[in-house]
Amino acid sequence: MEPNRTLIIDKAAQIIINSGLEALTISNLEMEVGVDKDQLNHQFTKVDDILLVILVCFETELNDIVQEITNKGIVPETGLQLLFKRLYSLFLLKPYYLSIIFDKNLAERDYTVKMAILRIMNIAETYLSTIIDAGKTDHTFKTKVSTKLLINEILSGFRMFMKEEKHVHEMIPELKKTLKNEYNDEG
Repeated sequence: MEPNRTLIIDKAAQIIINSGLEALTISNLEMEVGVDKDQLNHQFTKVDDILLVILVCFETELNDIVQEITNKGIVPETGLQLLFKRLYSLFLLKPYYLSIIFDKNLAERDYTVKMAILRIMNIAETYLSTIIDAGKTDHTFKTKVSTKLLINEILSGFRMFMKEEKHVHEMIPELKKTLKNEYNDEG
């Protein structure tokens, strides 16, 4: 029986969350899904095929967030806040997105993966540019700093914040485990 595509993606996400992106291999995925290579190869021949599906899902969710905020017709400052609140919530819900986006070897991946990342960056940059320019026009954002530089600063700051948040969330289970062991040793 051929494995369900959603199951494969869910298992790939769990591997990324539990062991990191480098642990996502076809053989690890075969074991996790409980199928042989031929059954998996019918849908995905390499890890980059799986990453592409995940990135396209993220791209769709990002597009949905941007469209929802844009359709509300709100002031630039609120639009900026909403974007990052929604992204923060999304990354907490699906931390594997962060693992993929922060992968240092992402630039060396398959062409289609690179193109997906470029599309994601374009969505973010276009939306931020629109908001910042509107904010400059209505004097909500009183700055002479170029929009491009502001976008780079905002995205870099958010990236750093999410990286720190990811580290905190990775530490919590370890701390709980350590505290539980210490409590059990004392009792």
